[in-house]
Amino acid sequence: MKYIMKAGTLYFNNIVSARIEGSFTGSEKKIYSANGSIIMHTDVANLEVPPNETVNVCYRQYILFDSSGNKCAVANPDYAKGDAPTVAWPLCRMPRVDHAKIVYDKNEYLLVMQNDQNYLLSDKYGKTIIQIFHRGLAGGWDIKVMNDFSPEIICGIFVFCKYIEQENEFSIV
Repeated sequence: MKYIMKAGTLYFNNIVSARIEGSFTGSEKKIYSANGSIIMHTDVANLEVPPNETVNVCYRQYILFDSSGNKCAVANPDYAKGDAPTVAWPLCRMPRVDHAKIVYDKNEYLLVMQNDQNYLLSDKYGKTIIQIFHRGLAGGWDIKVMNDFSPEIICGIFVFCKYIEQENEFSIV
């Protein structure tokens, strides 16, 4: 199935399937159904962190909640190969986060940021399940889904992609 994400709205065949909204501050995003009711929300949770590891993304979780507040999916971000701060901290930039392990519906997936504009979600066998590609100058995102994921789950995965991007943003002190 092919979807298009534009300005936080997920379209299938030019019909609204779901919508993402968030506040200017904070990490929580709300996911609405096509009829406008809140059906899910996402947030970033900070796990217990040792004092010397406060900036380590391995102590964060991206969480997708259903309308009752139950966890539906959990993603654990991680650093690109060779970029973990415990291995080698680059002097000219922050270590790069490029993937997250996701558990959804008792299945494990790997969300990989191929570059700033392309993402792949694959199952534990390496089979591509979702492809997310930026549409360039036209704006928005093309999303190809190979499994039966509901529009709200697709929106949740898209938000997880945005969280990975935020991990790589340069911090200004």
